Amino acid sequence: MIVKVIDAICGAGKTSYAIQYMNQNTDKLFIYVTPFLTEVERINEQTTQEFFEPNPKAGKGKKINHVKTLVEEAVNIIMTHELFARLDEETLFNIKKEKYVLIMDEVANVLDTVGDVDKDDLRMLRETSIIKIEKDGQITWLDPLYQGRFNDLKILSSKKNLFLHNNSIIFWTMPVSNFNSFKEVYILTYLFDGQIQKYYYEMKEIPYDKYSVQRNKEMKYELIKYDKTLEPRALMGSLLNVYEDYQSLTGRKSSMNSNYLSKKNNPEKALSKSWYEKADLKQREQLKKNLVSIFRTQNAVSNDKLFWTSFKGHAPTLKNVKCKLNKKDDRSKDNFVPFNTRATNDYADRTATAFLLNRFMNPNENQFFSYRGIEVDEELLAISDLIQFLFRGCIRNNEQMYCYIPSARMRRLLNQWINFEI
Repeated sequence: MIVKVIDAICGAGKTSYAIQYMNQNTDKLFIYVTPFLTEVERINEQTTQEFFEPNPKAGKGKKINHVKTLVEEAVNIIMTHELFARLDEETLFNIKKEKYVLIMDEVANVLDTVGDVDKDDLRMLRETSIIKIEKDGQITWLDPLYQGRFNDLKILSSKKNLFLHNNSIIFWTMPVSNFNSFKEVYILTYLFDGQIQKYYYEMKEIPYDKYSVQRNKEMKYELIKYDKTLEPRALMGSLLNVYEDYQSLTGRKSSMNSNYLSKKNNPEKALSKSWYEKADLKQREQLKKNLVSIFRTQNAVSNDKLFWTSFKGHAPTLKNVKCKLNKKDDRSKDNFVPFNTRATNDYADRTATAFLLNRFMNPNENQFFSYRGIEVDEELLAISDLIQFLFRGCIRNNEQMYCYIPSARMRRLLNQWINFEI
């Protein structure tokens, strides 16, 4: 089985191709995985097949139990990424037996850290021969009779997908069986080469091919060999009105891409997570003032027509009268959107945005892959997240959108992307 990665820009027809494929193959069983169950209605309305959503009431209080029942009943299923990650071996065995096809809308969370285990815990587990650390860092559980505080760790390690990194961090990787239990696998995404799932596939030696999608003469969607030059990047560039510092004819200066920086700051690293951790109150306050000025004077816009993002842990220090943040995560009461949001049209009417971060991979994640000989492209990772975020707004409808992107690096990457230099 070779994974088919449909790598195409938002609006190119990835989901439309998937729906067409499902309609043309009514003899096959499908599991459709999406970040948001709001896609359930669209899938059910546009496919000729019926899809079932796991229901906790039908699974004795747990959706995962209902998934197992639905697979045994051999019906089409739609579920979230979170639920997909929890599929157990028995369910995956039945998925393989029934020859299911997987269609995954956007990449999965295939790498995560395991908390509640510190260095002293690990030393105790090793010294008492409860666990063994293999050469590649994989944690092997040696005591099958163990019952205690670390039972969850025991269960996770049974799938051979826990790894100790730097003798201090435990990484969980999604079991390979979550993919190779399917007869066919389709991943719908954009800029796959910059995403963690790509590096995970290389680490696990899961083969994949990349495709673009286009309409043929019969107006049917078809897959072709991946070709990024088919993307309308020039059009996207013409629709993005990105703020730049300037000196006007009157002598009045606008410097909101740089006025928050100190002399010690490296502009290429500014607004990274480490920059936020070190930034002083004056710098944060200046960024906050910039946001108000941007959306009141540079591009006056009502709060319900803009959306913004930063690292979630630092967003509370930036919220203001224009850029709202609801502490209870009630999206109806603010206009903050997590920077890694995918597969939602909820903000397609927003005409202005602010992207207040400089995206780098977590250093430990980067080291985890590089230790295994896998090269990470941080610039592709960064531009992938930026483009995906921008496409939450009205640009997805081919409408002009105003952008405040104060990171010099992120603006440079955006321009390189527009010009096919990345």
